[in-house]
Amino acid sequence: MSAGMPVGGERTYAYVGQEQFNFESWARAVRRGNTFMTSGPLLLLQVDGHPPGDEITFDRAATTVEVEAEAKGSVPLNHSEVVWNGHVAAAREDRGGTREMTLKEKLPVAGPGWLAARCSSRQAQMTDMWPLQVCAHTSPVYFRVPGQELFSAPAAAYMLTLIEGSLTWVENLAARPDRSRFERVRKVFYEARARLHRRLHEHGIDHDVQQNR
Repeated sequence: MSAGMPVGGERTYAYVGQEQFNFESWARAVRRGNTFMTSGPLLLLQVDGHPPGDEITFDRAATTVEVEAEAKGSVPLNHSEVVWNGHVAAAREDRGGTREMTLKEKLPVAGPGWLAARCSSRQAQMTDMWPLQVCAHTSPVYFRVPGQELFSAPAAAYMLTLIEGSLTWVENLAARPDRSRFERVRKVFYEARARLHRRLHEHGIDHDVQQNR
């Protein structure tokens, strides 16, 4: 919303592996979801050896996985958590703060879902405008069960609200590019909105957001 945030104050890292480091390899890593966002700490996640972005398929209703989250920071860290479908499944706290924190647990997994890791510090880094919280969050490792689908109606409704707000901004406030580019941008939001509406209908969920303007 302003120029008060320093460049790189919040950023996303993508793991390119053994590929040559260039924009194309970085973009592929982003599409794979092998990423984490951070305002400072480095945060790595492995779930049964799988990095963020990977999908794990299992046939039974429940299983147990080994999760390891490793965080490192120039500012002492106080909290590390592993999150299952939005709820904390494992946590570690260091009240005094530490620059390296490892959380390693065996966790039960029941049904489809996702696991991600996050960490934070009680300290804040000062910018020119406001304090910036020191934290990091990985993308998820996904779990699939044949014949079962994970669907969150509140999350879908929230995404619809974001899409509507983004469309309003694009159509009324954003700098207007050439017509063809403008239509491509609008199409991304229209298609995302239509897909969410279809999934809500498939799950028999009523919603108030109108699909067509």
